[in-house]
Amino acid sequence: MPYRKIFFEKNQPVHVVSRALTDVFRQKEDCDRFIFQFYAVNLGKKGFNMKTKDMIKAGQSLLRGEKIPERFVIKEHAPLVHLLDFSLVVNHYHFYLLPTIDGSIVHLMHRLNDSFARSFNLLHNRKDAVFGCRYKGIAVETDFQSHAVSRYVSIMNPLDVFQPGWREYGLKNPKEAFNFLENYEFSSFPDKIGKRSSLILAPREILEQYTPFWGDKEEYRKFVAGFLKERSVLPNDFLIE
Repeated sequence: MPYRKIFFEKNQPVHVVSRALTDVFRQKEDCDRFIFQFYAVNLGKKGFNMKTKDMIKAGQSLLRGEKIPERFVIKEHAPLVHLLDFSLVVNHYHFYLLPTIDGSIVHLMHRLNDSFARSFNLLHNRKDAVFGCRYKGIAVETDFQSHAVSRYVSIMNPLDVFQPGWREYGLKNPKEAFNFLENYEFSSFPDKIGKRSSLILAPREILEQYTPFWGDKEEYRKFVAGFLKERSVLPNDFLIE
């Protein structure tokens, strides 16, 4: 799928990917902290004198659907974007975003990458650049594109963590692949399957409007099962109860 730089307008869904120069999402604590920093930047900025352990715990709470202390975030505006879908995968992340004002993605991505890079370098005693190039994004304009982005972001990319090389050689165990997706914290798959209700995602009415299968867990399970079966080296040995 080609990407192009564009000034994204309000209410135009966008698939965004940002790649790092190192494996920034290998450690769970970095992923948790990134989740919190996205939440804070989307509303304003993190609270003063926050400790790293507070950001990590806050990220964990947000994913579990639990509110965090108000002092953790200094709210300066309404959300810049609505998060429709996401995944963090080793050295990059994918967002499916709905901007709430013209140009808000530019503002969000610059502040998020800068904020995370600073904290990542500080915690890991680094001085080098973290994100080597600008993020890339493409507007999503059709239902076909929306389905493709949803599948790519929260199914295909997390599977790269589960079984590197699966795209070329096929999935060895689709049942285990589904279980992995269902339990992989750092994507929206657990939310889409009904296992949790993360607070970083858009309000339900927005998700139902822009995200395929949202709210229809059984239909989504069938869709995922069919996709995993198609990509399996043993296509007949797959059943999700």
